[in-house]
Amino acid sequence: MKLSNLSWLPALIIMIIIFMFSAKPADNSNESSKTIANFVLNIMENLNMIDDTLLANDRDDVLNNINHIVRKLAHFMEYALLAMAIEFHMWVRKRRGVRLILLSIILTSLYAATDEFHQLFVPGRSGELKDVIIDSAGAIAGTFSFYLAILIINHYRSSRKNSDKHKPAIIS
Repeated sequence: MKLSNLSWLPALIIMIIIFMFSAKPADNSNESSKTIANFVLNIMENLNMIDDTLLANDRDDVLNNINHIVRKLAHFMEYALLAMAIEFHMWVRKRRGVRLILLSIILTSLYAATDEFHQLFVPGRSGELKDVIIDSAGAIAGTFSFYLAILIINHYRSSRKNSDKHKPAIIS
């Protein structure tokens, strides 16, 4: 089977994962991210980045702030990955240039909007325009990261071909 026939699978898998995360009720979702936030806060405390004499209430406030950052970074990263996966599929299908970039960003942002709409029907969740903006920023970052990687790979390949042309032939 050709790669072009399977190149859409990474995007589909990421979309399913995003949907599953979005389908979690707010309390479950918050507990998952709070576990990560607590881990980050513990590392910061162990590295003496935060005063270990924080009062219990202050520590909870710091933990909530870190949790908020973790949740927004998760939004950003999952949509950056989705944009890369969509762009990969279109690259395999021979899309190039501005069309490739714009389609990746638009399709990923549309999925972000539908995901936020989906969250309106999940207990304790809400659809937030700011999350669509964060998701779209992730899509932009992912799209340009993928495109930059392709440019670097192509540059490396072309410079390697040129250097191979200039090597003297080995006669045995």
